[in-house]
Amino acid sequence: MNDKIYGECRVRLNYGSLVKLTMLLGFCAGVFAVPLLLLTSLGKNYGLLNLIAGAPVAGVFTGLLLAILGSPIYTWWTARINGQRFTGTFQINSDSALPTEENPHSNQP
Repeated sequence: MNDKIYGECRVRLNYGSLVKLTMLLGFCAGVFAVPLLLLTSLGKNYGLLNLIAGAPVAGVFTGLLLAILGSPIYTWWTARINGQRFTGTFQINSDSALPTEENPHSNQP
């Protein structure tokens, strides 16, 4: 594995990665929404199990729907701005390196 650590990168996610990311974010939003939904439904006759299990599942499906509907816009926008700029800690996985002009055989066995 490459030992270089980077603090900033530019990314253009492919369709599958975009779907996975939005589904994960939808699930997290659903988990976060459970306490809020419990507070707003006090005194109402909703099934507690339905509410606790339903919010994350609904979040996953909402994330999937957003990825399907938003992927053309995401693709167009990231092509226009040359990828999204992310900051954090990034390490290059040399097993998945794409060939470049400097190293045309980087993805060859």
